[in-house]
Amino acid sequence: MRRPIKQTHRALFLALQADAKEFPGGIRAIAQTMGMNGNTLANGINPDHEALPLSFGVILEIIVLSQARRAVFALAQLVGQVPMDFELEQRNTEDAVRLFLSLVSAASGLFGTGSEAAKDGRFDPEERKVIEPLLLDLMKASAELLQAIRGARL
Repeated sequence: MRRPIKQTHRALFLALQADAKEFPGGIRAIAQTMGMNGNTLANGINPDHEALPLSFGVILEIIVLSQARRAVFALAQLVGQVPMDFELEQRNTEDAVRLFLSLVSAASGLFGTGSEAAKDGRFDPEERKVIEPLLLDLMKASAELLQAIRGARL
């Protein structure tokens, strides 16, 4: 027998519920904005309640209203994707390449100069302080370069 969808995808419903609770006024305010009964909405996204899940359209509206980042991340993970939480800037191809190459150079220098983290696979707090922002900047620059390349006219 199949498990109820809210249990099968519990992480998604927990994320949606948490995002909705953070909306100003919480779940009841979202329900009021959508013209729904607050209990119906709350029960529909509660993975521990036996009520049927809400329709995809209602879930999508909750995501848009509450800017439900946790829920969007959980949805992406259902299909093996990992979204990155940063906004891309529109760059021309030349600027995007320049930024990308400068970050690749910085990363190469960091790891090429004998970083203990690269050698032993363990990252102490000081190494994390340097490596984590660099990697995030590199991912953002990579996405901006990809965006610029895709938008470039050949």
